[in-house]
Amino acid sequence: MNTLFVGDNLDVLARHVADASVDLVYLDPPFQSGKDYELTGRAREADQASGSVFTDTWRWSPEAESAYRRVVEGQSNVAVTLSALRAILGETDVMAYLAMMAPRLVELRRTLRPSGSLYLHCDPAASHYLKVLLDGVFGPGCFRNEIIWRYRRWPAKARRFQRMHDVLLFYTASSAGIHTFNTLYGYETLAASTLKTFGTKRQRADFSSGHRKPGVDEADTSGPPLSDAWEIGVIAAIGKERTGYPTQKPEALLERIVRASSRDGDLVLDPFCGCGTTLAVADRFGRRWIGVDVSPIAIDIAAKRLSRAAFEVRRVA
Repeated sequence: MNTLFVGDNLDVLARHVADASVDLVYLDPPFQSGKDYELTGRAREADQASGSVFTDTWRWSPEAESAYRRVVEGQSNVAVTLSALRAILGETDVMAYLAMMAPRLVELRRTLRPSGSLYLHCDPAASHYLKVLLDGVFGPGCFRNEIIWRYRRWPAKARRFQRMHDVLLFYTASSAGIHTFNTLYGYETLAASTLKTFGTKRQRADFSSGHRKPGVDEADTSGPPLSDAWEIGVIAAIGKERTGYPTQKPEALLERIVRASSRDGDLVLDPFCGCGTTLAVADRFGRRWIGVDVSPIAIDIAAKRLSRAAFEVRRVA
């Protein structure tokens, strides 16, 4: 049964998600942005509370120290990694954030099938630290791609280049190349020079002459294989998808992940599910799903969005 869990994802994962049961994990955790996020538009008007959803601010505290100690006392690769990051960063806000993320990534790794994959969505301010942490959890050999999601938005006044992208870190449960992966076509267009030379015929490498030269198959192609740089627009203020959830991501982004790294009937998990974009896309493509969020407001929005699907809501104290 598809399930929405209301509660701390660390507790939910440990108690309710079995070992090696998940085919695909997508997580869009807090970014340590230092911001307070609130509902917008009709969702804000409909909510009887203040409209506050979550605060993305982390501080080094006794709780952060305790979370850190629980990881480093395990004497694992991730313990060594987290200890090294503390040696670099000290007792800072970023270190508090990483101490929160580390045990959750360990739990997510546990839930993945050997053929499973994980995509962690973050911004450039934290991506380098999270990549090192993921290397500690999964092993460097399980890294597959750093995907750039490029979008357009109103520019900010700053003495630097405009920030117009997020990062998706793609890891697999195994380094042996047994993970589910479906090469996607049709999301990018062929270059004008390619169309002029080959038309829409699928290209292939031809070694018949003893060296590599370009050749074509009889089959047509709808475009080149999808690359690791994705240009996808953010959701318009009046877009039909918009729920009013402040960090909502476009379905077009999740569609590529779900189609590439899962198959019909697979189980998709989003431990920071927010308004349920991952779950809505997974449901549309015939996947089973689990969503977790600590915010009852987020779960209510997701439940309304998924009203045509069969699922249950479980509250974990």
